[in-house]
Amino acid sequence: MNEPTAEDNISWEKNRIEALTDGVFAFAMTLLVTSMILPHAADAPALTAAGALTLLIPNFIHYVIAFFVLAAFWTAHHLQFNQVRFISRPFLKLNIIGLFFVTLVPFTTSFVGDYPDTLASIVFELNLMALGLMMFVQWYYAAHNRRLISPQYPESKVRQGLYRNLVIPFLSLAGVILALAGSNESTVVYLLSPFASYAMSCHFARNQSGGEGEG
Repeated sequence: MNEPTAEDNISWEKNRIEALTDGVFAFAMTLLVTSMILPHAADAPALTAAGALTLLIPNFIHYVIAFFVLAAFWTAHHLQFNQVRFISRPFLKLNIIGLFFVTLVPFTTSFVGDYPDTLASIVFELNLMALGLMMFVQWYYAAHNRRLISPQYPESKVRQGLYRNLVIPFLSLAGVILALAGSNESTVVYLLSPFASYAMSCHFARNQSGGEGEG
């Protein structure tokens, strides 16, 4: 791909884009808790407090999954933006599209909590898949040919960032397959995310140590 044009490289202020991103993530993560709505006593007079909390367990599990997945995405976004030297118009558009999928997470989390069926699970998983793929595309755009990052930034770190952004999309794909196969618990695949990320970090650390040793 060609280098950004002078029009693309308009001086967009990083701090304003980061502030917008932080605000959207913070609002979405806070809004997630609204997916856990207790039933009114008037609607279910025979329901005890313990029974109401028991009914909320599936919603709570999806809340926890969505909250920590968003936290992981925010962390990855922060790490990527630390390496970006300036903001081009295409990169700004990619960031805005990514934020669109962030704002959808509270809705899809509530949807899968209220309707624990195949369609709701797939909608939730496709939302997280799209968000992860947008993070991948953003980093690929910024890092390809060192378009927006420092020319001295190590290639191994570039690859690690790309693979890190693919962890959630691959888990989402696995979740979609499980949902289509009839599983009602397909969203639990995201509990594997910390282990997958840790294994990937260890893999890159070993490769880097091996490369230094050979050198």
